[in-house]
Parts: sequence; structure tokens; C-alpha cells
Amino acid sequence: MLFEGNPIPAAASPEERMASIFGGRLAGEPPRATSRTAVGAGTMIAGVPVPARPQEPDNCCMSGCVNCVWETYSDDVRYWRAQRRRAAQALRGTAEVWPADRDPPLALLDPRNVPQRLRAQKAAADAAAASGAHPAVTPRAAVRALFPARETPLPARVIEASKRNHNHTEKRAERAAEDALADTDDGAWDGVPEHIRAFAEFERKKRLQKRRRNEERQRKIERRAPLRDALRARENEIARLNEQAREREIAAERAGTAEKSS
Repeated sequence: MLFEGNPIPAAASPEERMASIFGGRLAGEPPRATSRTAVGAGTMIAGVPVPARPQEPDNCCMSGCVNCVWETYSDDVRYWRAQRRRAAQALRGTAEVWPADRDPPLALLDPRNVPQRLRAQKAAADAAAASGAHPAVTPRAAVRALFPARETPLPARVIEASKRNHNHTEKRAERAAEDALADTDDGAWDGVPEHIRAFAEFERKKRLQKRRRNEERQRKIERRAPLRDALRARENEIARLNEQAREREIAAERAGTAEKSS
């Protein structure tokens, strides 16, 4: 991967920017924490365990470790965001209020679930989002109504292609959900250089691709297992029949030899 740097001019000094990656190690201090060791107490919100906001690591060695502390931080941020989404959905329709000191996800909460001191901020955010709303998409049923109904069955190839497209659609939906967790504007990556975040996301995607390839390979092995077992059983049966035929031949040869000698 090649990163050309952050196009946004940095307001902090070089030392301050480096400290956001290396922590106090520039001043000779030992590494203190990662997002897995500096873990605050979680909170139960609407029956959903929501962890504390992950803490940025300060012990990255910048040597290209296989499991970089920034990759771990990226995974922890995604989990934190996913649990916040689950809790926000569980709060809907209730009178429970999200704790003000637990980073309320204002965009996901109903107004009555927002802490009192943050409701003005919630209203302003909703108004800004409404002003940039996208136009409504034409419903699929309205598009289908423009074409005459088909009287004959679809060809088998079209049906197979539709099934493949359905699978691709499900995968795209999963990826869109993953991207939503990556692009949430909650300040978790504020102050971190953009190339660090891009690196963590890139490494995570490569890791997931490798995992999916291994899972697909295992599924293929499992699908082929019945055929493989059937072939092995057939080979064993043929070997058994050949052995029986050979034994009969030997017995016949011995019987012929005995008759000649008598």
C-alpha cells in the first residue's frame, strides 16, 4: 500500500502528531496501554452490554507487526459501534434515557432517549440531516408495473443468474453494514493520522478475505465429502470382489492340480 499523506494541513506540531501514535515513548517513557488493556467499565443499556469507548493505543512500534495494535483498536471501535447500534435500537419505544457520560449516538436515538442537556444538539443534527435528504427512490413494484406480465416460465439460466444475484445482494448488504460501522462519525478516530486508519481498515479487509476463502474452501471439502466417501466405498467393494474372484481362481487351480495327480 502507498499513502501520499494527509491532504488536510495539520494544525498540531510534528511532536504532537507523533505523540498521537507513539504516546510518551518519544520522551523515553515506557508503553502504557492498548485498547485491550486500558478498558473502562461497560454499561448495560436497554439490556445490551455496551463497552466503554476504546482508548487509542500508545505503544505502536511502527515495524509492521502481524497483529498491529491499531488493527486491534479498529476491531474494538467496530464492536463498540455495533453494540451502541444494538442498544439504540433496543431503546426505541421506551422512556429510558441513554447515560450522558456514555457517548450517546445522537443520530441513532429517538429524542426522548437523548439526555436532556444534549437534546438541542440532537435537534440541530436531525435538522441538518433532513436538509440533505436524498429524493425518494421509485419503488420496485412501480417499475415492474411498466412491463407486461410474463406468461411463460423463466429460462433455467435466468433463474440461476437470479439466485447468484440474490447471493451477491446479501453480500453487498453485509458489506454496506460493515462500511457503516467504519464510516460512523463519532470521533473515535479524531486526532489519528488518516494513513493509520486506512492501514488498519486495509489489514482488516485482507484478514476477512483470507477467512472467507478458507471458509469457502472448507465448504467445498464438506460438499465433496459424500461423493468422496461413495467413491472410496465403491473402490473397497471392487477390491473385495476382486479378492474373492482371485481366491476362487486359486481354489480352482488347486482342485485341477489334485485331480491330475490322482
